[in-house]
Amino acid sequence: MVSLTKSQVAPPSLRCIACGAAGDLTLTWIIPSDPGGQFFSYEIYRSAVFAGPYTSVGSVSTYTANTFTNIGAAGNLQAKYYFIKTRWGAAGTNTSVASDTVRSIYLNLGGANTGTATLVYNNLHTPKLPTTVTNFTLNKQQLPNPAWTVLQTTPLTNYSEIISRCNVSNNYQILQADASGCLSTSNISGANFKDQTPPDPGPIQGLLDSVSVNATGQSVLGWTASSYPDCYAYVIYQFVGSSAWSSIDTVYGINNTIYTTTSTIANTASTNYAIAPMDSCGNIGLLSTNPQSTMLLKSNYNVCARTTNLTWTAYNNIPLGVSHYQIYCSINAGPFLYLSSSTVTAYQHTNLTPGKTYCYTVRVFNAFGAITSTSNRSCLVATAPPASSFVYLKSVSVDPDQSVTVTLYCDTLVPCRGFNIYKSEDGISFGSLAFVPYNGYATLRYNDQSVSTSQKSYFYKAEVLDSCGNSRFVSNIGKTILLHVKNDNDKIFNNNLSWNDYSSWTAGVAGYFVFRIVNDAVNPVPVDFVPYGITTYTDNVEDIVKESGKVGYYVSAVEGFGNPYGFQASSSSNVAEAYVEAKVFVPNSFTPKGENRIWLPVAQFVEKTDYHVTVFNRWGAKVFETTSDTEGWNGSGMEDNTYVYLIQYKNSRGEFIELKGTVTMVR
Repeated sequence: MVSLTKSQVAPPSLRCIACGAAGDLTLTWIIPSDPGGQFFSYEIYRSAVFAGPYTSVGSVSTYTANTFTNIGAAGNLQAKYYFIKTRWGAAGTNTSVASDTVRSIYLNLGGANTGTATLVYNNLHTPKLPTTVTNFTLNKQQLPNPAWTVLQTTPLTNYSEIISRCNVSNNYQILQADASGCLSTSNISGANFKDQTPPDPGPIQGLLDSVSVNATGQSVLGWTASSYPDCYAYVIYQFVGSSAWSSIDTVYGINNTIYTTTSTIANTASTNYAIAPMDSCGNIGLLSTNPQSTMLLKSNYNVCARTTNLTWTAYNNIPLGVSHYQIYCSINAGPFLYLSSSTVTAYQHTNLTPGKTYCYTVRVFNAFGAITSTSNRSCLVATAPPASSFVYLKSVSVDPDQSVTVTLYCDTLVPCRGFNIYKSEDGISFGSLAFVPYNGYATLRYNDQSVSTSQKSYFYKAEVLDSCGNSRFVSNIGKTILLHVKNDNDKIFNNNLSWNDYSSWTAGVAGYFVFRIVNDAVNPVPVDFVPYGITTYTDNVEDIVKESGKVGYYVSAVEGFGNPYGFQASSSSNVAEAYVEAKVFVPNSFTPKGENRIWLPVAQFVEKTDYHVTVFNRWGAKVFETTSDTEGWNGSGMEDNTYVYLIQYKNSRGEFIELKGTVTMVR
């Protein structure tokens, strides 16, 4: 006989309740053992509250079945409680005890039309059934997108989601899995939400990279894109006055990270900017934590030093800090070229050229050089102090004392400090000779005594010094005339002259006048005129050297016509002297009573004032003396014999000469 107690059938183990779209609830259980084959049916009971009463909502007569759907259960309106009993034996007259009572998961969604969705839901059983997993899975559907995504997993029975989108419709559903393989699901609950929370502060809001100034003086802002999911736009702020930030514009689009202002105040003032993210509901976050100011570059030109002193405001808050500044310059609207680098906020640009336009800009680099910012442009025209607009070397001429006079012609419309005179012996390497101060006159002269004009030519030039002492203009170069004269030994009355061309006049050289100096007296009437291109001349002096063998010369160059300043200058050479060598012919005998009655030396080209003849007898007694080259000795009172003579004279070079010899007198 079989014991009835041991063959009874246990109730199924209820594990999951899934809510359908219409609120139908589907129960899933673990099938109980039925070793005696006594199973008759599963009876399902439901109540709206845990305490009951419970009513039967259905029966399942298939032993192997493990699910039941309670149509019309309205599980989408509230949670429902279920337990199951097993009927067994003949005609199901026996009923098992009730299974565990399990509550369907009901999601209560709050926060509609606000910025926070609050989800509150319940456990299937308290404590959890032994096979129920620990965490709930919270799914979310953001309409109109049909896809569901996992919002969160949590063991808690409540959750709040901060809404980061404006005017969005979200559906939510709670899921809880069971180790047996079934899944409990809550009702689907949805609502419309509106983001009411400003974007979070901190790095997710986007940081300013740089604030630069473009060519027209407008500020250009750049920043990193915000990582805040509902960043819809960026509000641009400018610091106004002493303590107030004022919004000046809004840039829409999370990836639009560049903004250019419409104003050009950055040309005259350093301007401070910041940004703040704005979400799609118009909520504005905090200002960026690294507001930045444009660099204001100023240039100060030193007219005397011809330098520009650049200063600019330091750049602050660039990410990773400032590494260095680079200075660029554009000349006469040319490209901006690199000048130098600096770690301080000042730089001096030297050797500017007056009349040129210089524009400067400064660029700052951060520690790794990946981020830069550019200042405004500061431009100026390099000027120069007043000075003569030209200086012309009118002439360089050798004076009678053989010094050189440099004559300048300058502009008198604008005063200057004066003129530097430079001198050279080769026309290439010039050395400073003298400074001639400006005296208000158009023509200025300087006399150079440190010359050897009979041995070499000299080159001269002048430069204008403005009121600061800076060189402004350089004159033409003048070269002195070096004259050489040589006596023709074969044709002793011919003197051959040669000289170098004078240079350089604007109108060129027309030709050369040749002047002669006899007995140190200058004849103001030139001997001849030699046209340009000829630098030699032969002068016959036979008719003018009867009394002396020395003749001096100088040549004077004459400027051609067409000088732009309306004058015709001249330049004289050094004085060069030619000498006809003195000659004295002395007879060695004479016959007072014969044909040659007078002993008379014949002298040519000697200085007559320094001529002296003396005759001595054999005992040294003076027997004749004269200082005239026309007076001879007739031997009166002397006996035939041999006598000694001494002739003293000065030649045309000024050298004293003595001639000694003997003369024989025969009656």
